[in-house]
Amino acid sequence: MLSNETSGKSAVLQPVSKRIMMDKYPDTYDWPSVSVVILTYNGGRFIGNLLDSLEDQSYPTDRLEILVVDNASTDDTCSIVEQKGPRFTLIRLPNNLGFAAGNNAALSYATNDLVAFLNQDTLCHRDWLKGLVTGMLELENAGAVTSNMLLPHIPEFKNTNRARPVKTLYYEDLSLFGYAEYRRNCTDLFVETGMISGCAFMIGRKTVQQLGYLFDEDLWMYVEDTDLSLRLRNLGFRLWALRDSVVYHLHESSGQLNRTRIGTAARAIMNRVFVYYKNMNAVEFLLFFPFLLIGGPAKITVLPMPVARKMLYLIPFSALSLVCMLAALPLLYRFRAKRRTILDRRSKSACGNINVLFRRTR
Repeated sequence: MLSNETSGKSAVLQPVSKRIMMDKYPDTYDWPSVSVVILTYNGGRFIGNLLDSLEDQSYPTDRLEILVVDNASTDDTCSIVEQKGPRFTLIRLPNNLGFAAGNNAALSYATNDLVAFLNQDTLCHRDWLKGLVTGMLELENAGAVTSNMLLPHIPEFKNTNRARPVKTLYYEDLSLFGYAEYRRNCTDLFVETGMISGCAFMIGRKTVQQLGYLFDEDLWMYVEDTDLSLRLRNLGFRLWALRDSVVYHLHESSGQLNRTRIGTAARAIMNRVFVYYKNMNAVEFLLFFPFLLIGGPAKITVLPMPVARKMLYLIPFSALSLVCMLAALPLLYRFRAKRRTILDRRSKSACGNINVLFRRTR
């Protein structure tokens, strides 16, 4: 196992001279069997290219199970998967269960101990899966590992050469205000992070059993990955982002606010309150709540839009954030039992989550 050296402020491993650990495994290495799960919903314009990138993986094909679990799509998603042949297993859910319940259902069909989850609007580097598996095998106390996520505005995204190494690590971490923040690291092959992205990550089945469930179905959609990350940290696990497990995430926010996006933002703001309430004790939550209040308006500042538009949206979005957070408070009782279970099982080795946020912000 690689040693880890952390400074007081940043839990980042020191640079390593060669690519993350994959080089030490020969071609004849007995790689573990892995299930890859893709939850789809009306993803016909994406799914064909994603499956092609999975078929081109450097990981041994006889150790790879690929499941496409469809959330009752109404487009041609399922027919595209079927045309790809028996290499891919298609499972049709009778109804759209949403992201959380859909992925939980998908996990029940996976047959291997290591399970990787992918969004439908991604493409995978040839070494994507080897990078994830190696991280799970090598990194200290890994509860889950997450991929190097390249978005369309990133320079390396312009050439989606799935055989070329990527020199920079892009990943999500928790901001001081509790929302997911996209970060860039030019020096490290892997970095400890406060959260894993639901877009592309790997977790062990035994770890999910310790958690009790993968995603919280009461959240239905949005911020489920933050909740999963905090629950893992409450059990004492560490979370890692890996430079050499690269995915190209094709989705990009337009920066335009419309009724759909406002509804999405409202659900995410309320879910964020639920998630931190679930994973913090009373003192932690009371101390952190003012930061959550600031976090709603602060999120506007990191959206990909011109500064003038950010200023235009700041006041109405701040009002929306305040209303949604106050509306969430009377509903906290729905998560009381889950919160009690999480705190009862909190590992003595786990930092309080409020300390994790402050320590990891840089």
